[in-house]
Amino acid sequence: MTVSRMSPRRKAGEAAPDLPSQLKALSNRHAIGILQVLNPATGEMVPTLGWDNIVDGLLTLDGISAPKSSESGERSQQQAEYEEKRQSLMSGGTIYETMNKLTKAGFVVSIGEKGKKQRGFMITHKGRLALAAVAQLGGPIKADTDVKRAASVLLKHKNFVSLLPAQEKFLRETQDIDENLVMQMPPGSGKTFLAMIAILLKLQEGTRCLYLSPYTSLSRQVVEEYGPLFEELGYSVVRYDGLHHATDEELENGNLLIVMYETLAEALLEKKKWTENIGLSVIDELTELDSSQPEIEADSIGTDRSTKLDAVISILKMQSQIITLSSRFGETGVVADWLEAKVFRPDVRLAPDEFIVFQEDDEFRIESRDGTQESALQRDDVLGAIMDHLGNYKDKSVLVVVGYRSRAEGVARWLARKYPRDTHTDVRNQIVGAGEELPLSGKLEQVLQYGTAFHHSGLDAGVRERLERAIGEKRIRTVAATTGITAGISFPFDCVIILLDPGMYFLATRSRYLQVAGRIGEYHLSRHGGRVYLVFERPSRHFRNPEEMEEKLLHRPLNPLYPGGIYPGLAVGLLARNTLNRRRFKRNDLKEWFLRQTRETLRAKIDDEYSESLGEYFDDTFKWLVRDKVFEKSNDSYKMAKEAKAAVSAGLDIIDYLSVRRRLDELDEAGLIDMLLDLRLPQSVRPKTIRPLVAELDLIGIEQPDDWYLRRLPDRRETKKMVLENWIDEREIGEIVEQAREETRGTSLDEGDLGSLLGICSNAASELSDYLRAIKKMALADRMHILSRQLRYGVRRDLAESNLLELRLASGDYSPSNRLPRSDARILFERGYCSIDDVVRKDIDASKKGLARERFAKNSGLDEDHALEIYKAAMKHVRAKLDSDE
Repeated sequence: MTVSRMSPRRKAGEAAPDLPSQLKALSNRHAIGILQVLNPATGEMVPTLGWDNIVDGLLTLDGISAPKSSESGERSQQQAEYEEKRQSLMSGGTIYETMNKLTKAGFVVSIGEKGKKQRGFMITHKGRLALAAVAQLGGPIKADTDVKRAASVLLKHKNFVSLLPAQEKFLRETQDIDENLVMQMPPGSGKTFLAMIAILLKLQEGTRCLYLSPYTSLSRQVVEEYGPLFEELGYSVVRYDGLHHATDEELENGNLLIVMYETLAEALLEKKKWTENIGLSVIDELTELDSSQPEIEADSIGTDRSTKLDAVISILKMQSQIITLSSRFGETGVVADWLEAKVFRPDVRLAPDEFIVFQEDDEFRIESRDGTQESALQRDDVLGAIMDHLGNYKDKSVLVVVGYRSRAEGVARWLARKYPRDTHTDVRNQIVGAGEELPLSGKLEQVLQYGTAFHHSGLDAGVRERLERAIGEKRIRTVAATTGITAGISFPFDCVIILLDPGMYFLATRSRYLQVAGRIGEYHLSRHGGRVYLVFERPSRHFRNPEEMEEKLLHRPLNPLYPGGIYPGLAVGLLARNTLNRRRFKRNDLKEWFLRQTRETLRAKIDDEYSESLGEYFDDTFKWLVRDKVFEKSNDSYKMAKEAKAAVSAGLDIIDYLSVRRRLDELDEAGLIDMLLDLRLPQSVRPKTIRPLVAELDLIGIEQPDDWYLRRLPDRRETKKMVLENWIDEREIGEIVEQAREETRGTSLDEGDLGSLLGICSNAASELSDYLRAIKKMALADRMHILSRQLRYGVRRDLAESNLLELRLASGDYSPSNRLPRSDARILFERGYCSIDDVVRKDIDASKKGLARERFAKNSGLDEDHALEIYKAAMKHVRAKLDSDE
């Protein structure tokens, strides 16, 4: 990985114009007005405005608004007067001269050539500071501590001229950030900004940092908002998740690693070198420690995220400083004691206006939480009643949260029809992508035409990421979504409508309600306010009536965090971690270590009975591993079996190793995919096909899965097998998804699910290849490596050996929506373009007239304009590789 050097500007800073010169520039007529027009609201993107927008803005500051066009199309008297005032303002050169002086003073930057109509202007950080207070050009904080100095660097990078109240309180009270810290602040209140202060301070000390994220959306936000600054300062930032792969070398050399929970858990258990020497770990969304599975069930064994996070933190806190970020939860002191941490929980917080909505007879009643407002509206549907109550829909951004994917799509279609908005074709194209046509993305494109979108995990991961970016930039302002959109990041919504349908079992506690309601974010609340409508649709096992819903979600105290208990796969993983690099070990020494490690978890701290049970849990697990020859006895000691050690080193879970090892000797081509489907992670992907080992069930004392589940397992497994086989046979995604839906009897399986299954199976095949290579089964290892590429790209074996599918048509992720379509790759391959290098070099011929790219476009078999885009992307890829090699 290339590490950027610190720029001279960042090292020393440029000489700023003296204060008299700045004041002189600001004293010009219209100077302050121009800066006010260019200045965005807190937390919003800094706009680039042309002269027409600036003039209209100056008139608006004077209380002169542009009149509406008449229905006849003729110019009214008001329009004539307004145009006269515009011309008066633009004539004489005053505003142009003032703009030149503001530009020279560094308050405004110009974009485009002088004299061109398209020329635009953008206010600079210095200009915003000048506008905030001429007497405080140094910024909103006095940089008299290391913490404040780091904050000043981040403020300048973010182009912010003010802090939110909670951030001000933190900087006022914090002299250093050297201890563990539990930070509890509402969504969108600036927690990430404060965490970045701590990260910057540690990076300046030469300490490697880890940002642990629960969602790809959060990872993307952190990289986009802070990655450029850290890279400019000379620190390498490495993102590692399902959309962005990173090599071990890149991770080992990275200064700031942004990694998902599960990815880190796996790496810690494998004792990857890049997990060592991490001095600061920032753990986002600590509320994920609260289990959504009160009891372990056979068909979901090993899927409780809270258990993995509990284990990860228990390991990290022994070797790293810990900072946790989250909204509030109950009994904070217990978690603070566990982490030996201080607590920052400011009393200052902004909250949206909250309303309860329910139907009574033939009307919808809308009542404010405090009982001071009450309305009764007669409408055919609840959303129409809420839109009437909200008012000024065109000026509002709206999020509707539901429990089911199909309902999110249906609500989006309804909103597109009833409450359309204008949106530009470029926005739709950017979101949907230039890669392979995807069925659900096609449905999304239909509602995007009307300024509306739906969002759920069935969307292609790349499409979902680009959609979230467009929502954050206010280019899409009406969204219907499942609760996945409420995970982690805030959006500039003015209104959140929560339809409590039966699929909203997730939303049964106040803390989870606050997570959904908090998507508005404090930045947006501080400027525009916000509303939350909580809709009671019909009785459920969680809420029998509107009063019970209101009491549980709006008034009940917050619950404490309660992680799930350890499951067999994790226990075995911990034992393998400890013994992986040891030639011999004593059973009692291993037991002592296991108890010490597992009793460092939060679950063990708050549950004495659970903590006491861990000794017996170890005894039973150890007997199982000896019986199945994972551990071998040697005199009075034990050692890990050679093949088991090779499996763990290759990334295989011991549970998976036990599931497949007996099949390896008789494995043939027809059994490759079946072997992958015997592994636990592929089994956990929708539709779920988890079939635990008998030893696992015996260990935790639970029965086999329910009969209805066991009856459906064969069909579900065959569906997954059919999907994988059709994918590597280069079938169309739409055909694959449709056939899978029919086979699973109505279970929704979309391209996002397909992407998850393919990514997990591709990684599993790669790990199996590494394991097979380690035990000297070379031919089978090579075949598994090729199968891994087939599954990643959806191609037959010949094309899998090419790198054509690694070609991205636009910068960003490697999702199917963003890379070279498989059909195009097949056409190129059949015409002799077997690699990206071939695309660039095959048509180079000095003896022929014209350019190589033009010959490629004619010879490729593709549309010529599209072929030129492919050639351009190939050139970019080749140049990037050459730069990397250098």
